[in-house]
Amino acid sequence: MNHIVIFGECMIELVTQSARHLVKNFAGDTFNTAIYLKRCAPDLQVDYLTAIGNDAQSIELYDFMQQENLGIDWVKRSESRHLGLYMVHTDETGERTFTYWRSESAATQTMNLCTSPLPDTDLFYLSGISVAILGDSQRHALIGKLDDLRRRGSKIAFDLNYRPALWKNSTEAREWADRLYGMADIALSGVDDHAQLYAHHAVSDIVAHLSQFSIDEKIIKNGASGLVVSTPDGNWSVPVKPARTVVDTTAAGDAFNAGYLAARAKKMSAVEAAKYGAKLAAFVIGYPGAITPPEETLPAM
Repeated sequence: MNHIVIFGECMIELVTQSARHLVKNFAGDTFNTAIYLKRCAPDLQVDYLTAIGNDAQSIELYDFMQQENLGIDWVKRSESRHLGLYMVHTDETGERTFTYWRSESAATQTMNLCTSPLPDTDLFYLSGISVAILGDSQRHALIGKLDDLRRRGSKIAFDLNYRPALWKNSTEAREWADRLYGMADIALSGVDDHAQLYAHHAVSDIVAHLSQFSIDEKIIKNGASGLVVSTPDGNWSVPVKPARTVVDTTAAGDAFNAGYLAARAKKMSAVEAAKYGAKLAAFVIGYPGAITPPEETLPAM
C-alpha cells in the first residue's frame, strides 16, 4: 500500500485554557488521522480530500497541510464558505465536551465541488462524520465515486464515528452507516459508537452486525478493555496497556486508526497493527488538543 486518500473536514479548533484564554489549532477526525498517518509512515503518499474557503484561516490551514507533507491536489476551494469551528473544554480527567459551528462550512460542499472522478488509490478512508456533514444528493454522489474506486481496485476503510447531532435521526444514520459498511474492506468500529447508534452494548453484538457484510478486517475498539481483531485468518482479543498520562482524549480513536493503517501499509499483521494503533493512541492522549507538536517523536512500530 503506497497511496491513501482520506476524506473529511478540518476545522478551526479552539481549546479552552481558561475563561479568557483559547488556543487555536486545526483538527477534525479524519484530518487528525491523516496527520498521524503521514507522520508514522513518511514514505506513504497521503492525500486529503476536503473543501476550504479563501479566507485567512483557510489559507493558514492549506499552508499547515503542506508543512505536514499531506497531498493537497484534492483540496477544493469554495468561493462563498469558510472553515467550520469547534471549541473544546477538557475536564480534570481528560474527558472533553465540544461546541460546534460547522453547518455552513466549505467542507459540507466537498462533493458538489469534486466534479471529476476520484484519483486511483490503494485505500480510501472516511468516517461517519465525513458522510454526515453532506446533504443527501452529495452522499449519493460520494457512493457513486466509491463504487467507481472499487471497480478500479481501491479498498475502502470506514470508521463509524457516530455523532447524533449531525444526523436527522438514528434511522437515517444507520441506513448510511450500513451502506458504508457494505462497501468497506476495513471497518474500524468503536463500542461506544455502536452502543449509541445500534444499541450494541456487547462486542459480540457488533461482531454479529458486521458479519453480515463482506468486510475483510474488522477492528473493534473498546477503550481500556482492549480490542477485537477479526480477519479471514482468525479472531483475536488484543489487550491494551493503560496510558501513563491522560491529558486530552480528543483524538484517541483518530490516532489509533492512523497507527493501524500505517502499520498495515508496512505489511504488519492486523494484530500487530492494532497493538501499534493502541500504542499511538496512548501517546497522543498525553498531550492537549487533537494533534501533538511536530517535534514530539511518535512511538516506534
